[in-house]
Amino acid sequence: MRRAPISPPPLLPSGLARKTPLPFIERRYRFLTYVFGGGVTVRDHEKHADAVTPIRGASIRGQLRFWWRACNPSGCTTVEELRKREGEIWGATSQAAKVEITVVMQPSKFREVAVYEYKDNGRLRACRGMETIAYGAFPLQPASALHGARVKPGVLYDSGGTPFTLRLRFPEDVRADVEAALWAWESFGGLGGRTRRGFGAIAREGGPDAGNVTAELAKYQSHPRIAGVPSLRGARFAMAPRSHGDAVDAWKAELGLLQRLRQGPGFGRNHPQPNSLKPAGRSRWPEADQIRGLTGATAPLHAQPVVSVESFPRAAFGMPIVFHFVDPGDPNMSLQLQPVGERDRFASPLLLRPLPDGRAFRAAALVLSSDVPDCELLVGNQAPRPVAWSLDSDQAGQVPALRRNGKVFTDPLQLFLEELQQ
Repeated sequence: MRRAPISPPPLLPSGLARKTPLPFIERRYRFLTYVFGGGVTVRDHEKHADAVTPIRGASIRGQLRFWWRACNPSGCTTVEELRKREGEIWGATSQAAKVEITVVMQPSKFREVAVYEYKDNGRLRACRGMETIAYGAFPLQPASALHGARVKPGVLYDSGGTPFTLRLRFPEDVRADVEAALWAWESFGGLGGRTRRGFGAIAREGGPDAGNVTAELAKYQSHPRIAGVPSLRGARFAMAPRSHGDAVDAWKAELGLLQRLRQGPGFGRNHPQPNSLKPAGRSRWPEADQIRGLTGATAPLHAQPVVSVESFPRAAFGMPIVFHFVDPGDPNMSLQLQPVGERDRFASPLLLRPLPDGRAFRAAALVLSSDVPDCELLVGNQAPRPVAWSLDSDQAGQVPALRRNGKVFTDPLQLFLEELQQ
């Protein structure tokens, strides 16, 4: 087994004499939730963590870059200005970074956590107790499992709460930028894949907790927002009133809510018919019926639509969205909703994570200010078909999934936030 590499001495930013010591911040962290990959090796459904250096400076830098842009502590007003300032602080291909990041201590070896297993009938299903986590970890399923092949599914990784330590060195003139990025990353970010769904969430010793996030977030509400850049300006934050003794339990609670909102019986779907073997009935969202109408393929039992609104509102949760139909007569080709243009992905503006609350944890969610792009539906090998995603109040009133406790929601993300606070 190869040894962990020794970090090379960090390069000093240009213009600073080596005899001039740089200020630094040293902080200790631990993972609150299971890590989704994060290593340099990714093979289809296998998302590996690095066995030797699970925490890498490059990954930290990438996270801090994102959260620095979201905070915009330098008050940039254009993309060009933001890009220039980002290069000065965090580095660019032609420019040395002012901020040096060193991983001082790695966490203990990760333990593999199984999410899926094959049942006696040969079908791949979530392991017991992992049902809600499996909803967020669906990329760990091998595609061949749909065709009966028993290929080992991917796994998550658990550090057991053991700490890791980072040291950041920087000149004093960028301290406000560094501390803003660190606060946002510690409050809402993580490491590895699918951090927006709460995987790899971190907590700093003595760091942000549920009690001060709202007040701290308000500091960035006046900073300029730049079109096309996800921002904390105008971001929405919510927490569940109930606390949990374990961070994973708090995380499961909000993943479960998202699953129910999108697909759960009595919320996102109808209840199953009596004597039905299906876990849920037809969708209360308009996408399924719209696809049937666009393709002209409809199972006899689905001839009468549940929702007739011509919209794909779940685009607000992020794209692409892949649709599968299982009943004979329904569409049997590949179907995918994606952004129009060169981008094939719209990262979800909804971020989930547990937040420390004293010795307990609370489920928390952040919705970044992020414009939902125009979208199109890919139907097999046909030309893309432009479709709408937004709804007015009259249209939303016709969508059962967007009616809750006598209130109609035109924004599915706002519906999630308000349900989380119940």
